[in-house]
Amino acid sequence: RSRDEAGNVEQTKTIQFKVDKTAPELSVALDKSRIWPPNHTMVPVIATLSATDAGAGIESLVLTSVTSDKPDSGLGDIHADFGTPSTTFSVRAEKDRVYTATFTATDKAGNKTVKTATVTVPHDQSGASQH
Repeated sequence: RSRDEAGNVEQTKTIQFKVDKTAPELSVALDKSRIWPPNHTMVPVIATLSATDAGAGIESLVLTSVTSDKPDSGLGDIHADFGTPSTTFSVRAEKDRVYTATFTATDKAGNKTVKTATVTVPHDQSGASQH
């Protein structure tokens, strides 16, 4: 309640609110876990994302980054719209590489969950199926 300078007092009021301290759930699956052949072309990768939040609800789901475990070939090995809800990116099929895609889910209370998924361009085909 409040009181003004004349001494008037308003009726007592009650406000209830929920505090959301729980980060959202996020899963990431890529349509390719492996790229073959390593023919130096750009290959599109599509992510399927699932984000849920039992508290405040999902505010945003963004592609945070795509990185490579090797230096760039100089041709631009990663094409992506970082900081957007994009679920598609492209990577260059250079042998012996692992690309890591990172996605971030943020709920309306500001809690964040970060998940990654990888795409491998192997050195050779030994012991692995092709995609």
